[in-house]
Amino acid sequence: MTHQINISFTKENKLKIILDDKLVDSNFKLCFSLVYSIKSITGARITKQIGRYYELSIEKNLILLDLQIPRIGNFNLSCGPEGIFIIDTLNNSKLNVNVSDLIFEKPIKKKTYEDLKIKNFIPIIPEPKKIHLQNKFIIIENKTFKLNVETEIISSLQNIISKVDINLTSQKGFPILFQKDSQLLNDQYFIQITKDNIEIKYNTYGGKLYSLISLVHLIDFYQTKLPICTIHDNPKYQWRGMHLDCARQFYTIDEIKRLFDYMVLFKLNRFHWHLTDNEAWRIEIKKYPDLALNGGYRGYNFKIPPLYGSGYDKYGGYYSQEDIKDLILYAKKLNIEIMPEIDLPAHSWALLEIMPELREQSSNIVSEDVGSYKNNTINPSLEKTVTFLKDMLSEVSAIFSYDVIHVGVDERPSNAWEGSPAIIEFMKKNNIKSPEEYQDYYMNFLIDFLKSKNKRTAAWNEAAVSPHINHGVGGSAGKIDKSCLIFSWEHSDVAKETTNKGFETILCPGQKTYFDMAYNNSTEERGICWAATIEVKDIFEWNPIKDINKSELIKGLQGQLWSETITDKKFFDQMINPRLATLSEIAWKGKISRTWTEFRSALLNSMNFLKKLGWRYHNF
Repeated sequence: MTHQINISFTKENKLKIILDDKLVDSNFKLCFSLVYSIKSITGARITKQIGRYYELSIEKNLILLDLQIPRIGNFNLSCGPEGIFIIDTLNNSKLNVNVSDLIFEKPIKKKTYEDLKIKNFIPIIPEPKKIHLQNKFIIIENKTFKLNVETEIISSLQNIISKVDINLTSQKGFPILFQKDSQLLNDQYFIQITKDNIEIKYNTYGGKLYSLISLVHLIDFYQTKLPICTIHDNPKYQWRGMHLDCARQFYTIDEIKRLFDYMVLFKLNRFHWHLTDNEAWRIEIKKYPDLALNGGYRGYNFKIPPLYGSGYDKYGGYYSQEDIKDLILYAKKLNIEIMPEIDLPAHSWALLEIMPELREQSSNIVSEDVGSYKNNTINPSLEKTVTFLKDMLSEVSAIFSYDVIHVGVDERPSNAWEGSPAIIEFMKKNNIKSPEEYQDYYMNFLIDFLKSKNKRTAAWNEAAVSPHINHGVGGSAGKIDKSCLIFSWEHSDVAKETTNKGFETILCPGQKTYFDMAYNNSTEERGICWAATIEVKDIFEWNPIKDINKSELIKGLQGQLWSETITDKKFFDQMINPRLATLSEIAWKGKISRTWTEFRSALLNSMNFLKKLGWRYHNF
């Protein structure tokens, strides 16, 4: 027998769940996850809550829930219950249910966009620093070229060029002549197209690769002709990044490689790999195999419950050290370096489910983070924790070739370390007067240890400054080693403070670069909105270093995709695309200099290119 569940948001913004009468039984549990916490409930009783995963004892066939209200004042398609299932507690069996599509009693229509475009525009994103296109063309038969370089650099782009029917390996095609020039900077290149050939100058691998990328953009746009032109190009920022949260949802190595193909097309060169969080531990650590084997999967009968829509059945995975080595090799061919993130000391609920000994059990304080996880913070004063940190970071340092490792340090509940006898005793012995000073001690321990492994430490901005968002979390007392690379996420003002304090900083404010944010307030959109709603044009208009006094300490920009709302991979493309392509132009140039109509025309062209590679995109 299949039971029906209907879900909707009422005009009063209440979540309404209507069940079959046969499901009204205290022996039945309704289970699901949400992206916003439940504030009150009628028609059922919460019997279990971990984070935003709930189990309800059913009392009536009509259940009404008051949730946290988003800053825009209404909900959207990401805000309903996900991964719904019902358990018969008498025999611990799962019932068959059919769940309706989410309905809004007060719908807000999709936004429409003005179709501004022109015919003459620069068809390369990011726009080159200097480009001069003449109104004279050469004919290229069958988009066929002959290169004077090794085929390895061509093979690295094969996934892209094969989809747009460009032949770069012909013995009879139009000549492309590469010449190394040691005077050029990292990632800098020069292209000159004449009636006789295409001459490319470069110094580093990145310059050679990006010259080909720009050429591919031109060829795809002009097809069997090319304009006589010159291009002088180099990036403003050396860190042009994209972050992917692989803890909330698991992405296969092939799915990540697909993202890398997108990144190289827009000359992005850093991948921030978020591997651990409250919801999962995704990286194989050989000294602690249970971490990935048990912390990499979740489900109803697992240590980690079915958070963020994963449902009753086993879900997830982890990355073996062999997987990681394979991905690193793939990334390097695309001039992408991979920075792993192990998110500590908070955001560690899954870790502590597998290794509870890393938290002092005698602590009399129950702390709760902004995601409603209780006691999710490791205790660095315990000998077992210190041993674990050294063992784990030694393996991570050995696996990853890139010299930066991100250690998290965001959203530590401000009272997480209160009540710990070990921490209280340690603070007395070492004249540490506050949790903020204790966090700085912990950070400096990690920084020093990673230096011994020839690695630089990176962290979110709470590692260096006080929080800029008032949500009950702790920060720094301002006493950490200035070598730490700070990722400024909370607010645009944070980077001004971190750079004033002398920290090299990566700009990644939620208001402009968090691609888990909804585009707008339509009920038909997906995404959350704690920071903002972010349209493509909002990113286009961003001047990232406005009001920053020490802009020389801004080392780059980065987009982020947190995955709480990616409960189906079909949502992935439109949350990223075309916002990441737009951000790439700012990361390359510092600020977009062309008009919105010029840029939008180029972006539409790039979307047509990406459709050939199988990418979907959001309207703009």
